[in-house]
Amino acid sequence: MTTAFNRARRYGVGAAFWALGLAAASSASAQETVRIGLATQAWWPTVVAEAAVRQGLFEKEGLTAELTVYQSGGETFTALAAGAADVISIQPSIVATGRTKGVEAKMVALGANANYGWNLIVPADSEVQEVSQLEGKNVGITASGSLSDFLALWTIKEEGVTFNSVPLGGAGLVPNLISGNVDAAVVFAPLSFQVIQSGDGRSILDYGAAIPEHLNSGWAASDAFIESDGPVLQKTLNALYGGVAWIQANEEEAIDLLVELNQVDRTVAEQDYREQFAKLSADGILDVAGAQAAVDLAVIGGMTDLAPGADIVEDRFRPVPTQP
Repeated sequence: MTTAFNRARRYGVGAAFWALGLAAASSASAQETVRIGLATQAWWPTVVAEAAVRQGLFEKEGLTAELTVYQSGGETFTALAAGAADVISIQPSIVATGRTKGVEAKMVALGANANYGWNLIVPADSEVQEVSQLEGKNVGITASGSLSDFLALWTIKEEGVTFNSVPLGGAGLVPNLISGNVDAAVVFAPLSFQVIQSGDGRSILDYGAAIPEHLNSGWAASDAFIESDGPVLQKTLNALYGGVAWIQANEEEAIDLLVELNQVDRTVAEQDYREQFAKLSADGILDVAGAQAAVDLAVIGGMTDLAPGADIVEDRFRPVPTQP
């Protein structure tokens, strides 16, 4: 059994744990239920939602929260379109492409304004030292239409390189990278921090530093849900941003939560906290300018047929963070 296989298996075990997802609900049976779709286990929205559940914030808002973890943003958006989720974590480029295809949904709150923790990573022993050397090679992403897919497209366009994007799912990124099944991968935090800290991989592009600030990611809902269940949406956002407030006010406990949920070493969780969670939007306020910047970046990345920023933002729901 090779060393590379052992390393890949180690990541695979952790990823399999993440892929199991979370199912959480409050104990009050009379409360309204909100179904929250989460794009992948280790991405920041899942931790925020779980923190809100554990602190009883949905319950305080009179809600039962059902959390479902998917394998990518594209899969999560499909769930929203199919009516299987009410509120989802997502990036605006998916909402913009979906809207032109008849899926009427909008961003309702800002989560992050940069690609915090996202890196283009190659194996530690790779001969690739810069992005241009990925010409003609295989690069792992979670799924077509996902944020990792957008970042891969952006890299191709901005760096003038052509490579093959290989969908691997959130759980398959690092195992396939370490096993050598792909030459590089677009990896999100904390997986990116974990593989770099362990010495199993090297970053050749930090997307958080390379791409200008914009409405990077946040929460979205369908137009129908916005209009018919506005009060539930407001309460949901209140609880979620109460989760953000709790995380940002309780560093040590939040790091403990990251260690538990993401099955990472504490040093990885500490970096994840500093470089991602401490920088999340505390108020969730979004605007058309940030959304349009996101759409413009998607166009630069090679995406087409996107709705304008003004058509994918609903800013009347301002979160009022629920207190524990």
